Amino acid sequence: MKRFLGFPSIASILLVFLLFFSGCVVGRYYEGPQIPPEKIREIKPGITTKQEIISWFGPPQNYISPTLFNEILREIDVTREPLTHYPFANILSYQYNRGNIKAIVLVLFNFVEAKVKSDHLVIFLDENDRVKYYGFHKGTDELR
Repeated sequence: MKRFLGFPSIASILLVFLLFFSGCVVGRYYEGPQIPPEKIREIKPGITTKQEIISWFGPPQNYISPTLFNEILREIDVTREPLTHYPFANILSYQYNRGNIKAIVLVLFNFVEAKVKSDHLVIFLDENDRVKYYGFHKGTDELR
């Protein structure tokens, strides 16, 4: 190796720099509880209760309670009628996110790609805490 004033050459320093500061990353990202499809098939509008939903899927990530939401609407003077007349009075929401991440890190070129998809379950409850409607979208299959 050639040396200049006792130091390694610039080419050697550059080679070491390229080796230590370049690389690639491949990974996965998960957030939230998985939503089991076999339990979704068991949901029966008018029959399945809120307690059953919570026992199958756990506590919801988002929950809108009519009394709390009614207080918020009253505070900002949007409504004066009971909130139970609105279709969004009792909503349970579950979301599972999954992502695939790829990255190449070089000195002069960097490439990062992240694809994130979601499974989303939304359940509307009636005044008796029974399922009125529900919807499910399975988006994570697109990442396989």
